[in-house]
Amino acid sequence: MGLFGGGNKKEFVSNGKLFEYIATGGNYLKLENELEKRYLYRNIEDIQYLPPANAVVRYKDLKVRSEEEVAEIRRQLRKEAGLE
Repeated sequence: MGLFGGGNKKEFVSNGKLFEYIATGGNYLKLENELEKRYLYRNIEDIQYLPPANAVVRYKDLKVRSEEEVAEIRRQLRKEAGLE
C-alpha cells in the first residue's frame, strides 16, 4: 500500500451519468468484460451495440451497488448456473 492509499483500487468507478459510451477498439472480449462489470454494479436499462465492438449503455438510475451487493449477485449467479 502506498503512502496515500494507492493500493485500494476500486474495481468499478461510476461516471455519474445515465448514459455511458464504451469504446474497446474492436476487442469483443474487453467489451464483454466491461459490460459484465456494469451489469453487476449498475442498473442497466438498455444496451445499444455499435460496430466494431463498442456500445452505449443506458442506466435506470445513478445508484452504484456496494461490493457486498456485487458479491451476493455473483454468488447467486454461480448458484443458478450450478457451479456452487
